[in-house]
Amino acid sequence: MRLRILIISRRKLVLTFLFLLTLGGFLTMAQGSMTVPSIVKAPGTYYMTNTQEKIAALTFDDGPDPIDTPAVLDILKEKDVRATFFVLGKAAQTYPFLLKRLIKEGHEIGNHGYSHDYQQRRLVEEMNQTDQAVFAATGYHTYFYRPPGGFVSKSQLETTKRNGHVVALWSVDSKDWRNPGVKQITDNVVKNVFPGSIILMHDGGYRRTQTVKSLGPIIDALKARGYRLVTLSELRMLDAETK
Repeated sequence: MRLRILIISRRKLVLTFLFLLTLGGFLTMAQGSMTVPSIVKAPGTYYMTNTQEKIAALTFDDGPDPIDTPAVLDILKEKDVRATFFVLGKAAQTYPFLLKRLIKEGHEIGNHGYSHDYQQRRLVEEMNQTDQAVFAATGYHTYFYRPPGGFVSKSQLETTKRNGHVVALWSVDSKDWRNPGVKQITDNVVKNVFPGSIILMHDGGYRRTQTVKSLGPIIDALKARGYRLVTLSELRMLDAETK
């Protein structure tokens, strides 16, 4: 009898484990398909602007990329939209002609570090390397810094400020880095945008085919809702709390 009870208990444990595993997988898939706000913020960082005006900023990380960045720029030019590109120093040194095009077409360049090191072990050195690469190509210095993954500690925040940069995060995540599909990327932005929001997208790191395909529909949908899309510097100037 005791042996039988022990076997039943093990079966229940196995069945319970399998049920929870299945439920967890379902919830993960459901979460991936839901459009929920994804505000990444920390005290002292810039992740949105306090305004009632329908205005937002498109930002792109991890470029420049010789394939996807030109495709993104072509769409922005066609739609008459200016954006902010957080570039990696390695890519900036390799493709300075893309930085020149960014500036020529009215976009803003932000600093995303040199090597996309999530731990930011050489924070100041990487910021300065990237800033030097941008300046060498364009004659402009970077002002905004976006830490890889949005990870920033209090000490890193203070270090960044002392280095003359503003830590810029985001308030709407397109989640294009997941490659969830063009429609999902579009919905992630359009259904969660609000006045003063900063939108996170990517033009480098990996192939961004879905990002490129979703960009036009995103811009069209936001404009249809009355939104104006600007650079981060322009957005920040409209912040009611900084005037």
